Amino acid sequence: MTVHILTDSSHYLDPAVVSELNLHVLPLGLIINQREYHERLDITTEMLFEMLQDKSSSWPTTAAVTPGAMQAALDELTANPADQVVGVFMSRGTSVTVEVAQSVAAEHPARDRIHIVDSQGVSGALALTLLTVGRLAQEGASAAQVADVARCMGQAMRVMFTVDTLEYLHRGGRMKGSQALLGSLLGIKPVLWLNAGAIELWSKARGKKKALATMLDESLAAMPDSEPIHALVFDAAAPEDSAAMRRVLAERATCEQLYQAQIGPVVAAHVGPGCLAMAVCPASVTRVGE
Repeated sequence: MTVHILTDSSHYLDPAVVSELNLHVLPLGLIINQREYHERLDITTEMLFEMLQDKSSSWPTTAAVTPGAMQAALDELTANPADQVVGVFMSRGTSVTVEVAQSVAAEHPARDRIHIVDSQGVSGALALTLLTVGRLAQEGASAAQVADVARCMGQAMRVMFTVDTLEYLHRGGRMKGSQALLGSLLGIKPVLWLNAGAIELWSKARGKKKALATMLDESLAAMPDSEPIHALVFDAAAPEDSAAMRRVLAERATCEQLYQAQIGPVVAAHVGPGCLAMAVCPASVTRVGE
């Protein structure tokens, strides 16, 4: 019996890691200038930001995984009657992909062998979960155990980020309310977080340095005292901020695992250049039966 891990492309893990963990990835779409692109296939974050420098360019929109693509993937992964599937997808607060997965799985002939999980995260937060569940599946954990760990990680994880401007979130419809009009007024930087998978404003900071300090302080404050953590720092065209955050995080916390990743084009279309994010999770919830 094989437990297959199915996910969407918003995790942005290195292709070598995807191959090593045997993750099955469904690409998300991005539409700009009347052309549809697919992540990891024909567009990069750098290409997207270069396009957006052209003032005549249309604003990008993003496309979830289609029911047809989801159906085909589940058909393939359940072809062997002994195999099971755990689908772990970006949060319903950021995409309808997990709802597509749930709908298709509910009607699938092999539905009893399919587990669908809303990761309650996106990008690096989803990646942090996949790094764990991919390893567990390879170590022989059951599909039910893998799915349970994925759910527990989503519930225990703290995901925080800051952006240079809220324009991308506002225009992409990923942040509700008038706060989305504040942008970078007078050097104010928003500190945002994922609350049950939905993007919300945590606080406002005077300048990026204070925003990053708030992110770190509040993320670690949400973790159990004296417990090791798993963490991942991810960015969109902000490599220096990412490196600095990882250094401080390693000094401030006992990191059982500390990773870094870059934000890909579909998520970058909603956060813009300069975004820095971090996801932290208690190490205890990454293990079966704890």
